[in-house]
Amino acid sequence: MAIGIDQIYLSMTDPDTGNYLTANIYTVDGVYEADGVTPRVLSIGQLVMAICLQRAAELEGSIIDKMATMELASTQLELMTEIESNILAGDVDMSAKMVTYNGRQYTYYAFLTEVMEIENVPRGTANADSTDLLTAIEAKMDEKNTFSQQTMIELQSLTAKRDQSYDMISNVLKSFSTVMTANVNNM
Repeated sequence: MAIGIDQIYLSMTDPDTGNYLTANIYTVDGVYEADGVTPRVLSIGQLVMAICLQRAAELEGSIIDKMATMELASTQLELMTEIESNILAGDVDMSAKMVTYNGRQYTYYAFLTEVMEIENVPRGTANADSTDLLTAIEAKMDEKNTFSQQTMIELQSLTAKRDQSYDMISNVLKSFSTVMTANVNNM
């Protein structure tokens, strides 16, 4: 977000120097008058609100991305739990048994090797005696759990920052209201 600052001369003069008084006006890229062409001039309060709204929108986008990432990790954990349970329950043909992930069908073998990047997955049968495979699946599940916990902490931080942006907007609006009320009462 680029902010433009211009100085304008007011029709009032400084009583001590006789010089015209100046005021800063602000514009923000992408904020236009109703004609869609002329940049809209903003007061400092409006500028603060525009910046806070932009920040809140960016944070909202990051929150949505983090939630999507957590959803994928959760789905991966569910599928790995299902695969592990089936392997522990009996003989499983890793190249025949299927799971659906992210709208696509995978064999157990393909899911574990391509999506989860686990090495040395057997193409044939796996069962409770396949300790190396079960250990690798457990390690990947632990990794995904840790990742989910870290992502949750980041998500909480982003949410707090977004809420602070909205609080700042609320405070600016309250200040505007107080100033406007005071101006009306002084008339």
